[in-house]
Amino acid sequence: MAESVGFIGLGNMGNPMAANVLKNGFPMTVFDTNPRTMENLVQAGAKAAASAKQVVESAEVILTSLPGSPEVEGVYLDHGGLIELARPGSVLVDLSSVLPSTPRKLESRAKARGVHFLEAPVSGGVTGARAATLAVMCGGDAAVLERVGPILRSIGPNIYHVGAVGSGNTLKAINNMMASVNALAMMEGLVLGLKAGLDLHTMAEIVKASSGNSNALARVERALIPRNFEPGFKVQLMNKDLDTFNTIARELHVPVSFSNVAQRYQQAALAAGLGENDTSVIFTLIERLAALAPTPKPGVLP
Repeated sequence: MAESVGFIGLGNMGNPMAANVLKNGFPMTVFDTNPRTMENLVQAGAKAAASAKQVVESAEVILTSLPGSPEVEGVYLDHGGLIELARPGSVLVDLSSVLPSTPRKLESRAKARGVHFLEAPVSGGVTGARAATLAVMCGGDAAVLERVGPILRSIGPNIYHVGAVGSGNTLKAINNMMASVNALAMMEGLVLGLKAGLDLHTMAEIVKASSGNSNALARVERALIPRNFEPGFKVQLMNKDLDTFNTIARELHVPVSFSNVAQRYQQAALAAGLGENDTSVIFTLIERLAALAPTPKPGVLP
């Protein structure tokens, strides 16, 4: 019989991840402080809990997807938190992107109570969460990962055991730094091309067939041309992840430059009130800095 699963944190990423676990036949109990986020899951067969405590009491494996370290540490470590309430032998899996010090702290506390803990930050954004194509970077005991592997494969086919707890979130921070720098370099180049009179679609097609090709170019058709900045990955979350990367770099005395530039762009977007938008919205800031009139939406006069 499939292990019972609890899912706490049903935001932009958590909700579609929970939906895919549920589709794979795992009995599920869900909880979020916003009851509306549970509705589609309950309609699909999940049980709604009134609290995180009810989730822990009803599940053998509990997954969490929360905004950052403060929220994760609160849910896990506060009085009446997940580690205090979890039954010995159960597994706690945090899918959030946090400082590596957070999962290390959680693992030691969990072990003391006979509870298993894994960190499992994911990459692929909302699109990947909906399509169940996420990459999952796990840190912790390999035997525990093997136990929960069928559950995690519900959210993505690429499940990696990176090493000890903390290593998964370190790699996630590295990945997001590289993705952000790559995307921002692309956007700067494209804005230069627009100001030089080149066509955005044409530039993207040619670069795709050239040495500058990268996954970032998918943003051209998805976000930049239609001016669609609905969040796939929010500015505020990328700012947090870049801050994590820079914190790790300072702790390890690794000189870094590009991540600092990337974070300044995220902070400029935050200052402009764009924190809830997709990181692609920074394209509009670069346009303004270049004194370039923004490209109107198709069919809309400027």
